[in-house]
Amino acid sequence: MADDDPATRSPAAWWFSSDVPGAEGPWGWRLDVVTLLAVIGESSIAEHTQTITASIFCLFPRIIPAPQAFLKPSRPPRLPETTAKMSGVHSGVVLDTVGFFANIIHPLDELPAFSFKVLEITHTDRNNAGGIEVPRMLTNGATFFSKWGSRTKTSTDLPSIIHPPTIPRGPPSDRAKETPRDTPTPNAGFNTSNDVEAAAPAQGITRRITMKQKLQDFAANPTLINDSGRPAVPATLYSPVHVLAVFSVMLTASIIGFAAHYKDGTAIIAVSLISFASSVVGWASWWKPLLMKRSHTNKVPRGDVIIRTREGAFLLIKCTEEVARELYSGTEECEYHVSGQAYRALMGLGTCLLMIAVILLGNCKWNSQIFIGASYITLNGLYWAMGLLPKRYFWDLSRYRVEDVTPEEAKGAHAITSADPREGVPSYTRTLWYTIRETKRTAWIERSGAAPGTPQWLKWLAEAEQAAERGVVDWPSVARKDEIMKVDDDVGRSPVAPEPARAFDEAEQKAPLNEVQPRDWRSGDGTL
Repeated sequence: MADDDPATRSPAAWWFSSDVPGAEGPWGWRLDVVTLLAVIGESSIAEHTQTITASIFCLFPRIIPAPQAFLKPSRPPRLPETTAKMSGVHSGVVLDTVGFFANIIHPLDELPAFSFKVLEITHTDRNNAGGIEVPRMLTNGATFFSKWGSRTKTSTDLPSIIHPPTIPRGPPSDRAKETPRDTPTPNAGFNTSNDVEAAAPAQGITRRITMKQKLQDFAANPTLINDSGRPAVPATLYSPVHVLAVFSVMLTASIIGFAAHYKDGTAIIAVSLISFASSVVGWASWWKPLLMKRSHTNKVPRGDVIIRTREGAFLLIKCTEEVARELYSGTEECEYHVSGQAYRALMGLGTCLLMIAVILLGNCKWNSQIFIGASYITLNGLYWAMGLLPKRYFWDLSRYRVEDVTPEEAKGAHAITSADPREGVPSYTRTLWYTIRETKRTAWIERSGAAPGTPQWLKWLAEAEQAAERGVVDWPSVARKDEIMKVDDDVGRSPVAPEPARAFDEAEQKAPLNEVQPRDWRSGDGTL
């Protein structure tokens, strides 16, 4: 029939025809496998799903390899955690996991077996430590709350705000050389204590937020409400995910322009639907982190924590209770921008758009299929390479200042330090003694199961704590443990045990008491 002749078709029908001259490749070749390229690479994308959806960049319409990785039945309520034994030195809190952001600051998988490390973590901006903003105080007890006035008034206008007009007074006498009560008290900063709650907070140096931080905060939480609070740990502005998102947008626009040049309407609709589907599923999964903060300002112990890995490495974190709540003992929850019902509706819409787009991709013309296939291959390679980068490149951790304060005599805990066959070789007992020497406490050991609660181990812990309090550096921890644990062959009992009612069992002396158990990896319940 005449209607089947491509030459007699209308210009609109030509855009959506696959049998016209130029629609097929040489010798009748077609790249129908381009539909498979669009859904390959799910493992690489699944690794970055939470990072991709942590900022407004997830709303950009673009092509993404394996968009079905975002189509999950439920969203994870919390950030993924790392399995390790964590215990509070002063608080007594014992947990089996370490938070997501804490593991980015100090990756636990990089710690060698039987190593020991001490880190001091503080807030970079101590005026807003733990979410408690320090007000500007005057000596007369007044508080300067006018944030709008402080932003609109210049420095020359501040004296008229702080100092109201007063009646002129005579010169002060020689006896009364006191600071006028209208003069602000000069503050040098916070109390020298590491704990912001050890004393009344004092105004420190206020650092102005830079343009990069404003853009970064807007990308994480673009709200029009001025709540004067920054997100705790936003995605960094120059994150590789953001750079790749901008590149994908430009690549998508290039594909549409290339398809328009060759009058391939099918490719234009297919790429547009895939791009729109990525925006829909990105909006459904858009979130921001919520760190736990203290609701009261009462005096509390320090928040120092000890982390023990399965390989026998110990990590001592010296921090305040505010830092411990945010990174360690608190929960890192995900606050989503859409509700649960809206999430399911958007997931259904994204699924329908994706299925229609995949069908249309198989009917694109030859030149468009080449361009689309090459684009997906390139993006798959870039997302795979992005998985090789450390996670600290994706998150802005400038909220915290980290300093390595490991003592010199403890830096070689994972290496051979001398020819002594006991004290010179790395061992769990020696590293445990290094930790006791630094904390000068042993109650956290009993609570976390770092050592058994037998009379022999309790005796060793008591002697180790006494040696640490006396400041002994080279206490023979391994030799002393062997002496206490030595079993008399004739009696079959420990010489230090007070006549136990049952036979001596070597199995109960094994340390640690509680091993770090591997986490049960379940990907079907919405968790990562």
